[in-house]
Parts: sequence; structure tokens; C-alpha cells
Amino acid sequence: MRSFLFLSTIIITFQLSVSAQQFKKGDRVCFVGNSITHNGDFWHNVQLYYNTRYPQLGVEFFNCGISGDVTAGILRRMNDDIFIHNPTWAVIMIGMNDVNRPLYDPKRKDEPGIKEKQQDALVVYKRNLDSIINIFLAKGIKVIMQTPSIYDQTSKMASANMFGANDALKTCAGYIKEFAAKYKLQVVDYWTMLSTLNAQVQQTDSMATLIGQDRVHPGGIGHLLMGWEFLKTIKAPVVVANIVVDQDTKMSQGKSANCVISDLKRDKSTITFTALEKALPFPVREDQQKALELIPFTENLNRDMVQFNYLDPGNYILTIDDVEIGKYFSGELQRGVNLALVPHSPQYQQALKVQALYQKHWRLEGLMRTIRLMEYRHLNVVPGKEKLDNVRNYFDTALAKKPETDGMRKNFVQYMRDKPKEVEIMAELKASLDSLPLLNKTVVHKFMLKKQ
Repeated sequence: MRSFLFLSTIIITFQLSVSAQQFKKGDRVCFVGNSITHNGDFWHNVQLYYNTRYPQLGVEFFNCGISGDVTAGILRRMNDDIFIHNPTWAVIMIGMNDVNRPLYDPKRKDEPGIKEKQQDALVVYKRNLDSIINIFLAKGIKVIMQTPSIYDQTSKMASANMFGANDALKTCAGYIKEFAAKYKLQVVDYWTMLSTLNAQVQQTDSMATLIGQDRVHPGGIGHLLMGWEFLKTIKAPVVVANIVVDQDTKMSQGKSANCVISDLKRDKSTITFTALEKALPFPVREDQQKALELIPFTENLNRDMVQFNYLDPGNYILTIDDVEIGKYFSGELQRGVNLALVPHSPQYQQALKVQALYQKHWRLEGLMRTIRLMEYRHLNVVPGKEKLDNVRNYFDTALAKKPETDGMRKNFVQYMRDKPKEVEIMAELKASLDSLPLLNKTVVHKFMLKKQ
């Protein structure tokens, strides 16, 4: 990534309520799709948001992505890979592979019938997508549609460019919006958002991209942008907590939001009080930071504010649980300090522990998804695939004759290693979040503001 500009052309409207939520207690949410869902980073951001913004809600999220998958693949694995989770919600993003990107290879542009093949792929996609939606709805499963992310056909980077693939994805996005209107479903429009932002960064650097060097798979920046678009669409609340320190405890509580204020004491030089915030700030990873230059993520989604009224002019030191948060002038404190921008605060440090727990969970999730990838995409053609010797023979013979990537071979090696341990890995995965209710439970913090 070479160049970033702050997005000023897209108007963002967020739900200001601190209680609005798309998913409710007891919900089980399956994210269904191809490699971008399989990787999971965009919706892992949503999962982390829900478990910091609603610490005790307990919504469960499930990875139902398979790398390289298409609509037909989703239809084939409905029972064993999706319904097995008993979802209350299905969040669908598919299309990147359905458009059959090799059909847009510049070397094939004059191939007889190529336009018809491109159109046929879109016809199959639309028909299958309609079937997928109807299967979920018939089972009483609520559906959120997501347009595909973009194929970057505009960057001047050196990698091969299947020009026209992104136009086909735009057509897929149009079908999705058509079905959403027909079935009254929500749509998260990644295609438009990423197209707009990608064009913006390329205004100053023609080789820049919000997508990876393969033009298909976003990195941490792109995935945070997608997570943000999802949360924006479902009207996720802005407020983590809004602590307003007024003349006394009662007045402070009345002006604050999503927190409980107690034991407020103030004199000319010192203010002390305790606060129980009902949520934690969202911790933004280092590899996601550049996304904050493109979107107002913090202002519109991650406001953990503390504001002091009736301060005498001067300089102050703010501490929380005896940890120095920072030195501020009275005017700054009266406008409000966003604690979500203070990584060493006790609240942010707690959120980092939640994030670390999820990263362990996602690692185990990744092991299981590789097993499912091999079973649904490759081993379904192997006779006697239940025996690893047969899988090994396939790997050593049939696969060796194919010009597959190193990634494919890596997946086979990982499958041979992990398949015998599948039961243990699954048990570890299920138990990996057992400590979450204690880890993300918010606690009372002691605040002190002292004049210098």
C-alpha cells in the first residue's frame, strides 16, 4: 500500500443509540462464502466488536467459508457444513469465483464464444444464489446479503490482470440487491465501498491497492474496511461509554451513557470517582491502522469518552487505576478525551486480552476450515478418502500431475497432519472461548483528575 487519503466523499450515518444491536442473545451466526470468508478477518472484526461492545451477550459466530468456493459448492455442503451449526442467521458473500476469472484472461479475449461463457457463468450464479437464499428462508433462518468484494483491475501493479472480472462482480452485486429487494433482506455493499476507496488511493499512486497483490484477497486494511461497512450497515452503535463528570454523582450519571458513575468527589485541585463502563473499546491491530486514514472508524464507531465540566483553567493529569492516561489542558478535558485512543488504559488493555483470546480461537478455527476445504473441494473425488493412505496416494499421483500452487500442497500436508487429530482440535476449538465471559466482563475503574 503506497498512498492513503481520508475519505470525505462518502457520507456515513451511524446509529447513536448505545443499545441497538442486530444480533440478540442466543443468536448463532454463520458467515457463508469463499476464501475471503474462510480467512475470516473481515467478520472476525465484527465478532470482536460484538464481544467488546456487548460483553455478556454471548452471540456465537461460525466460519462457513471454503476457499475457492462457488454457489454450487454452498448448495452441496448445506447440511454437513452449515446447518450443523443450527444457525439463526446466515450472512452470505459469494461470487468472486463464480464469475470464473480465467474467462477474462486478456489472452482469451478473441476466443470464439468467450462472451457467451462469461454470461453463462453469471446466469448459473444468479440461479444458484436464488436457491441458496430460499433454502435458508424456508428453514426460518434470517439472511444478510453481502456483495462480493472487488477484483482490483485498475491498479497498475505488475501482477496479471483479468480485466473485466470486476465488472462481472458488479453484475453479481446487482443481482444481490435485486434479491434483497425481492425478499426484503439487508445488503452490505462491499463492492461500492471498496471501489470508491480504491479509486481514491489510486488518484495519487496508480500502483496502490486496497486489495492484495493477487488483486483478489484484501489484507488487514481491506478487511477492517469491510468489517466497518458491515457494522455501519447494521447500524452498530457509536458509543462504548460516555462518562460526563459534572457537579455531583447524580448529575454526572444523568448526563452519562452506558456506564455507572459513583462516589464522585471534587475540590479545586482534584476530582475522583469510580465508573463501571458497560463495554470495552475496539482494539485496532497494527496492520489495520492505515484504514483509519480512509474512514472515520474511531469517531463513528469507537467512542469511549470521558468529559469534565466546570474545570478551572489549567493543566491536569488524568489517571485510571493509578495508571497515568495523559496530561491535558482544561479545554481538552471539557471537550472530552477518547479513551479508545489510549492503548495503555486499563480498558484498552482488557480489550487486547479479549483480542488475544480470539486470535487463539481463530487459529484453531483455521485448522478446522482447512480440513473442510480439503474434504469439500478436493477429496470428494477420492475413492476411500476415509483412509489417509488413499489420500496420500492421491497426493503423490494425481495431484503431482497438476500445476497446482505451493499453497495447495501446503494444505495437503496440513490435512495429513491434522485429520487424525480432528476430534481433539474440535474439542479444543469449542473450549477455547470458555474463559471469555470472565475475560470481557467489564469492571469498576477508579478515575482521578489532578491539577498540576
